[in-house]
Amino acid sequence: MIPISLKKIASITNGLLYGKNIIIDNISINSKKIISNTLFIALQGNKFDAHIFIEEALQKGCTAIITNRKIISFISYIIVENTTIALGQIATWIRNIVDPKILAITGSCGKTSVKEMTASILKKQHHIIYTTNNENNHIGVPITLLRLKKTDKYGLIELGANNPGEIRYVSKISQPNIALINNIYYAHLKGFKSLLGISKEKSEILSYLKNKSTVIINLDSHHLSQWKKKIQNKKILYFSIEKKKKVISLLLILKFTQTKHLLLCIHHAEK
Repeated sequence: MIPISLKKIASITNGLLYGKNIIIDNISINSKKIISNTLFIALQGNKFDAHIFIEEALQKGCTAIITNRKIISFISYIIVENTTIALGQIATWIRNIVDPKILAITGSCGKTSVKEMTASILKKQHHIIYTTNNENNHIGVPITLLRLKKTDKYGLIELGANNPGEIRYVSKISQPNIALINNIYYAHLKGFKSLLGISKEKSEILSYLKNKSTVIINLDSHHLSQWKKKIQNKKILYFSIEKKKKVISLLLILKFTQTKHLLLCIHHAEK
């Protein structure tokens, strides 16, 4: 992570800083994983409230806290309206300051395999960050981006979702330069109701693409017509098993990775 002051964090999150303005080197949402000079963010969800772990974070030696309420503390803290949103706002700021090339991957299946294979290739020649342990949701994606350093050239971000709106949110945070929709199949129907619902949700990865971005699409996916408006004026690359005659060469991906092996990775994952 790049160093950042509490004053800057308060500005990014529209928060109120209480205490001294110090420089933070690490951010954690886990009170058990506090290292030197760490800011602890007390996340609050429908079924949990990490504010109950603030005392533990203090005992572990955290340097500052982000909370959604006033607390009794001998260290600096920032009050924000929503600590989860604040986490995403900080991650977005770091993503834009470091400005690596971000390849975001989504799809009903195979996305983790493609991400892992791509990461194994890129890290041989470059400093990169990538999502680990399937941390592909509204918490895991910003946590991944917080790890960015000035030396990182690429970021591989896996985007997952169980309910509508989740892909759009993590796409807004990650702002991809390249977006890959691996496939659209029946998955998480409880949240999306239908294959069309899944297709619409996965296409939200296209909502916050950076300028001069590239979209990679599996032609064998369902409901491709739903994506037409979102991919206008974008560089589009296709891959397919069933529609081989329509597939466009993935030359831009070769340029992006500086290796031919990624083509084999994508093809293998689809098999």
